[in-house]
Amino acid sequence: MKQSMRSYWNYRVVKYQAGEGEFVEDVFEVCEVYYTDDKPHSFIKDKNPLNQESVDNIVNVLSRISEAISKPVLVWDEKELVELKD
Repeated sequence: MKQSMRSYWNYRVVKYQAGEGEFVEDVFEVCEVYYTDDKPHSFIKDKNPLNQESVDNIVNVLSRISEAISKPVLVWDEKELVELKD
């Protein structure tokens, strides 16, 4: 019997490169990160998580962001997301 895949998302800090040519720089951003079977596979950048429909939702998101910054940073290498090693 085939097991179903577990999919979910959360907020994480993601490091990626932005810009072009000599103006490329590392960016650290709180992003929505999507997982399948506990492996991060994609993220949404340039989306402000604090743009919400209510103050209560902002409070909830701030709590989730607080959890995100307590976890290792994820690095996007243009192919996959991997945890940044100390």
